[in-house]
Amino acid sequence: MFSVPTDKHIGVLISGGMDSALLLFLVAQQHPQKITTFTVPKHDGASLYVDDVVDWINEKLQVKIPYSIRVGNPDLHHSEILNDALPQIEHLCDVFYLGGNIYPKDVLPGGPNRIRRKHPKMIQPFLHLFKTDLLQMYLDLNILELSRITHTCTEWSVGRCKQCWQCKERIWAFSTLGIEDLTNT
Repeated sequence: MFSVPTDKHIGVLISGGMDSALLLFLVAQQHPQKITTFTVPKHDGASLYVDDVVDWINEKLQVKIPYSIRVGNPDLHHSEILNDALPQIEHLCDVFYLGGNIYPKDVLPGGPNRIRRKHPKMIQPFLHLFKTDLLQMYLDLNILELSRITHTCTEWSVGRCKQCWQCKERIWAFSTLGIEDLTNT
């Protein structure tokens, strides 16, 4: 899928969601020694789940990734949070990975517009994939259990509203692949 440079200190921005949890797992498989994770404690509550994601990956891969450094101002608009957090992130790592996939606009119209951000240290390896592709990776890697501890909803900090676009995208991905989503959140 993608290779992680083993001679660099790696940063991974994790939100507590499916994309970033998978991304951290894949990075840790290749280069677990020098990883720093970052999260923005947004009001949607997703950051409440990042420590569980790190714990799960540490146990599964027998690695010791430290808990996330909280960065950025959660009171900013979603489109501005990453730019606010970049100065805090970029001096702590050589390169950093950002999850996020493209949205199936023909199937689920009205979703957020994901763009490839231009930053010399930023790598966005999933920006050409749909949520179904990422979920298929979970299956192929036999780590579907990891998806069950992630948080998707942008309206509720606990549970899922099943109405916001991110909830609908998750429901669509599981339904399309014929998998029951056993997530409690």
